[in-house]
Amino acid sequence: MQFDEFFFIDLIQTGIDGAMLGSVYALMAIGFALIWGLLGILNLAHGQTVAFGMFAGLVSAGHLKLPIPISFACAVVTGVLVALLVERICYRPIRRAHELVPMIATLGFWITTEEILQKIYFHMYFKDFMPFPNPFTMTRFTFGEFVIRFDYVVTMSVAVVLVAALYFVIYRSRLGMALRMVAAGHDIAHLMGVNVLKTLRSAFMIAGAFGGAAGYLLGYVANMANPYAGSMATVKGLFTMILGGAGSIPGAIVGGIVLGFTELESAYLFSFAYRDAIAMGLLFLLLVFRPQGLFGTRVEDKI
Repeated sequence: MQFDEFFFIDLIQTGIDGAMLGSVYALMAIGFALIWGLLGILNLAHGQTVAFGMFAGLVSAGHLKLPIPISFACAVVTGVLVALLVERICYRPIRRAHELVPMIATLGFWITTEEILQKIYFHMYFKDFMPFPNPFTMTRFTFGEFVIRFDYVVTMSVAVVLVAALYFVIYRSRLGMALRMVAAGHDIAHLMGVNVLKTLRSAFMIAGAFGGAAGYLLGYVANMANPYAGSMATVKGLFTMILGGAGSIPGAIVGGIVLGFTELESAYLFSFAYRDAIAMGLLFLLLVFRPQGLFGTRVEDKI
């Protein structure tokens, strides 16, 4: 076997790992896409559902020693509660204000809660970076020349199940019909008898559930809980959503996989230290030539 063959095998192996990691990014981006599609605002606090979901998983699985399914459920519920808090204090009281106002409110929520989380993490409870429980860290599957991490398989499987459940909710339920009406226009939905505020609250809950799940899975595959996970989730989730097409759930899914693939391939070909910079730079160039994203539609403005 020649050197070039090893190189291409490693390149393909890295791409497979990147696509599986990208499924977590897709879950992050779906939460942003839901709120953008319904309200036309950037919920900058959505990353905190990821961060608090991660730490709910750490505490329940690592300290309380709860089984993985129960600790995962704790992370999802925590994400939902954080999202409901965001809806209650950052959107509902100012929903008739200019769209920038709730966005700035969510920015304030993001900064405040991240500072609180950092103080708890470093000064009160954990004191140092804590490993996230992962009983499958050393479990691998071998297929010829390729090795598949079992925790990546679990992560991608959970992401597929959650996306399938979301598809059922949106296209096969009364709530999904209400969500699609609200996305078409709040006034139209109200005239059709839809309780707009209740529907939007449900959308925040769904987004929070995806954020909490993404937080647990992110800590699970990284084997570490990070108090800065909210900032990372906000940056990568927003970029993924924009890459796929703002407000497009299929775009968020594809964008997440593309971002994960690009990040790990960049780390392999160049350097792990420049992974984020290279990935974001390449994706930025893509958006220069297709600013509407992969699944977005171009809107022509008349001046």
